[in-house]
Amino acid sequence: MLLNILFILALTFPVAVASTAFTVDNLQSTTNNLQLSKKLMFALILALGQGAMYLFGSLLGGSFMHIVAKFSKWIVFVLCFYIAFRMLMETIKIKKGANLFFIEKKKHLLLLSIALGVNAFIAGLIAEFLTLFQNLTPYIIMAAAFVWSMISMLIPFSKMKLTLNSLLNLIFSAVIAVVAMLFMINN
Repeated sequence: MLLNILFILALTFPVAVASTAFTVDNLQSTTNNLQLSKKLMFALILALGQGAMYLFGSLLGGSFMHIVAKFSKWIVFVLCFYIAFRMLMETIKIKKGANLFFIEKKKHLLLLSIALGVNAFIAGLIAEFLTLFQNLTPYIIMAAAFVWSMISMLIPFSKMKLTLNSLLNLIFSAVIAVVAMLFMINN
């Protein structure tokens, strides 16, 4: 159970990173000047994107993963390591500040939400084998993403925040890799 919670926290952490950077202008955040309603809307859209992408992945995976059930441990291992690798590559970008971007239109926010949901989609593909919290998983993912987003928006932007985000992203990519290895050993 604790490992499942850590997996979801790790999976949704990129939302915190995106929330950090969404209104950065020359290393000065204007997030504190945003109205609470805009912060809530931004966090909600990102959280819904995470939950929806996980749900889409689980629906797609549920339609064909039973065919490859005898390779389930290898599929979970490879896809979890792929998620961990993607997060590891993002760690380098976070540290350099290379993933900072501007949200100018609503469609940018929607595209960001979908892009951030790719890891959740991949996790959803293997939901038939790596059951976290059964039918509650998309809701728990949305809640975790929302909380990450709000926490990140409340912390003022700084170089230290980039360093902390980078470190946490590295740690959470390791958590996902550990889950992959434990699944491989236990199944």
